[in-house]
Amino acid sequence: MINICITSRLSSLPIVIAYRKGFFEEFDIKVSLHVNTHHKGVLALLESGRIEVGEVPTISYLQESFLKKSKIKRIYKGLFLYHSPLSFYSRFRFRPEDLTRNKAYFIPVPHINSVERLFAEKFLEEYAPYNPVKIRFMDTPGFLEEKEFQKPSCLGISSDPFLSPFLKNYHDFKEDTHLSLLQPKDLVPSTLLAFSGDCILKTGRNASGVLLAVKKAIDFINENTKNNSPKIWEDLNLTQFYPHLRAGDLKSILFPHPLIEKGVFSYQGNIESMYPLLKDTYFRVIRRVLTPEVVKPVLDFSEILEALEPKKLFDVRKLTSFQNGGADKQYAPAPINYRKLNAIRHLIVDVNSVTLDILQGNFSSRLNTDETLLLDNRVKYLINSMLDSFNSTLELQREEIAELENLISILEIKLDRSAVDLQYSEEKYRYLFEFSREAIALVDAETGNILEGNHQFRSLTGYTRGDLTKTTIEDIILGDQIAPQLKFRTNLSQDAMLSLPDVDILLKDGSKLSVDLSFTSILLSPKKRYQVQFRPNQERKEQERLQHEFISNISHELRSPMTNIKGYLEFFKTDKTLAYNNEHKNMLEVIEKNVKRLSFLIENMLKLTTSREKDAPEEVVEIFDPVPVIEDVIHMNSHLAKGKAIEWELRLKKGLYLKGIRFEFSQIITNLYINALKYTMKGKVSLSLEEINGKIEIIVKDSGIGIDPNYKNQIFDRFFRIPSADNKKIGGTGLGLSIVKSLIEKMNGEIFMESKLGQGSTFKVILPKTSISS
Repeated sequence: MINICITSRLSSLPIVIAYRKGFFEEFDIKVSLHVNTHHKGVLALLESGRIEVGEVPTISYLQESFLKKSKIKRIYKGLFLYHSPLSFYSRFRFRPEDLTRNKAYFIPVPHINSVERLFAEKFLEEYAPYNPVKIRFMDTPGFLEEKEFQKPSCLGISSDPFLSPFLKNYHDFKEDTHLSLLQPKDLVPSTLLAFSGDCILKTGRNASGVLLAVKKAIDFINENTKNNSPKIWEDLNLTQFYPHLRAGDLKSILFPHPLIEKGVFSYQGNIESMYPLLKDTYFRVIRRVLTPEVVKPVLDFSEILEALEPKKLFDVRKLTSFQNGGADKQYAPAPINYRKLNAIRHLIVDVNSVTLDILQGNFSSRLNTDETLLLDNRVKYLINSMLDSFNSTLELQREEIAELENLISILEIKLDRSAVDLQYSEEKYRYLFEFSREAIALVDAETGNILEGNHQFRSLTGYTRGDLTKTTIEDIILGDQIAPQLKFRTNLSQDAMLSLPDVDILLKDGSKLSVDLSFTSILLSPKKRYQVQFRPNQERKEQERLQHEFISNISHELRSPMTNIKGYLEFFKTDKTLAYNNEHKNMLEVIEKNVKRLSFLIENMLKLTTSREKDAPEEVVEIFDPVPVIEDVIHMNSHLAKGKAIEWELRLKKGLYLKGIRFEFSQIITNLYINALKYTMKGKVSLSLEEINGKIEIIVKDSGIGIDPNYKNQIFDRFFRIPSADNKKIGGTGLGLSIVKSLIEKMNGEIFMESKLGQGSTFKVILPKTSISS
C-alpha cells in the first residue's frame, strides 16, 4: 500500500484525478490518499517515513536537497505537478509611497519556502526599491487564504486565480504595473511530487507506477481541456478532497479555465523561470546563496521523463536521480546534544511520534507514561489530557456532521421532488403556451432575438419555427415604435410591463397588420425574457368607433331637451307672480342640482368624443395664467363640500403661463377637484401649483378612501369604475379620469397617480411652461 498525502489546494488535482479515475490500479499500485491542511505536515510525514509520496513546494524540496545526508530521511523528486503564472494581488491599488515603515504588514503564503514567498519578496523589492517595509510571511492553509487576505494588515498575496479563485475580484498589479517580474514568458514551477527515502529504498517498482499514473492524469486533464469535454468532472466527487470549494464552484473553476488551457498542469517545467526569484536568495538553515548553476542539476527531470516514456513499470533505484537524490553537497545544521538531557530527549521523540500519528489521522494516539512523578511524565499526563479534550470535541463535531449529513440527505430528497414538480410545471407551461388562444412570443431581453412563438402567433404572422430562430422582435415591429420604451441590452435587472396600442407588424408575406402589444418580463433558466402578446385590433377599433358614435349621438340628443329644461326652470325661479311655499322651493333646488349634474355628465360625454375625433373643429388656443381658472373651479364647486369636515390647503403660484384651451384646462382641474371632494368624507384636500425644473407641476391630494393598487393601471380607462360599495353610493360614469388624461396628453403633458387604500390619493399633472412672448 502506497500512502500519498496532498494538500487541499487545487495544485494537487493530477493526483486526485489519478486516484478517482483508477490510473494507479492500471499499474497494479494500491494507493491510500490522505488530505493534509498544510505543506509542513506533508514534509514532516515524508521525512519520518510515515508516508511514501507527497505534494511539496518546489523551493521546500530545493532546501531539503541541501540539508539531508541520510538516504532514508532524504526527499526524492518525482514529477512537477503545478506551474503558476504568478502575480501580486491586493484588496486595493496601493502606490510605493503609500507603504510606511511604521506599519507592519503580513503576506499569506502556502509555505515559508515557496515560490509564492520568493515572488512576493521580489515584487516588493522592484515595486518599492527605496521604501522598504516590515513584512511578515505567514504560512497559511489553502482554505484560510481568503479569510487572511481580507484582514486590514494584509498587504496582499502572490498567487493566481486558479489556486485562489477569489482573487478574480481584486486588483492584479500585472494589469497596470510594468515590472519585468510581472511579465514572465514561462510559468513558474510551484509544486512537485516527492518520495520519501524509505519508499525509494524498499519499493522501487511501486514508485515508477505512481509516476506513470500521475503523468497519465496530467495528460488526461490537458487532453480533455482541449477537447472541450465538461463531463469529465461530473462523476469525480472532488469535494471530498477540496472541502472549502462547493461542487458548483469546482465545476466553474475547473472547466473551462483559461489557466488549465495555458498548461499550469505539466510534468515538464522550465526551471529558468525560477532564476529571477532565486537570485540573491539566502536560506538561513543551509546558509547558502542558491545560484542557477547549483539549482539546475537538482531540478533536472529529464532522466525520469525518459524512463517513463515506455509507460511500463521499472525499478527507479537504477536511475541516478534516485541513487544520489538531492544536491551534491549538503549543509545540514549541527545536531543537538542530548547526552545530559535524556528525559527531554525521550519526551521530544514521543511527542514527535504522536504528532505524526495525528497528522496521519490516528487521533487516538497517546504518550507512554509510568507511575513515577518525574518531570517528563507530568508533562506527558498534561499532553494526554489535552489530546483527550481535543478528541472529545472532535467527536462532538463528528456527531454534528453526521446530523448535518442526515439533514442534507433529507434536503436532497426534497430537492429531487422539487425537480420533478418543476419539470411537470415546465411541461404544463409549455402546453398552455403552445395552445393559448393569444398570439405569444418569447423574446431574449438582452439581444431581442425571438426564442419561441406559439401556434397562434405562427398562424397570425405566417412565420415558421425555423424563421423565428433568425428573427428579432425589432425585425417584425415596423419603425421605431418600441425603442423609446423598451431598450434591449440595458436595465436587465428591472422588471418591465409595457402596453403599446396600434403597432404595425410585418407578416411573412410582406403585408402589414395593426396589433396591440403587451410586454411582460419573466425569468427563465435563469436569464431574463420578455413575453410578448399580439392582439389584432380591428375589432377593438370598430367597437370604439361605434361606441364613440353612440355617445356622440346620445350626448347631442340630450343637449336639446336639457336646454329647454334649464329655460323653464329659470322661468319658474324668476317669476314673482307664483306663490311658492318652502316645500316648493326645496323641490326647485333639487331639480336645479340634478339639472347641473346631468349637464355636467353630458358635457363630459361630449368632451370625451370630441377629444378623440381627429376632425373636430379647432378651438381657440391661448396663453393664460392657470391660477384664476383654478380659483373659478374651486368657487363653482364649493357646494360639494357642504356637510363634510374637510380641511383646505391651497398653494398657487401666480405669474406662470400655459399654452392651450382655457376651457379644456378647466375640465382637467374640475374632474380632479370634484373626485377629491367626492371620495373624501373627512380629512384634508390640498391643491398646489408651482414651477419644477422649468415645468408647471399641479398636485391634487386628498385623504379619502384611496385606490386599490390592483386597479392602478385601469382607472384612466373609459367607463371604468372600481367595483366597491363606496363607489356605488357615490355614483359616477367612469369618464372623468379618461377625459383628464386625453386633455393632458393634448397639452403635451403627463399625469401620475399615487394612492394607498384607506389613506388617500395624489394626482400629479406636469405641463410644459410657456412665456407671454411666445
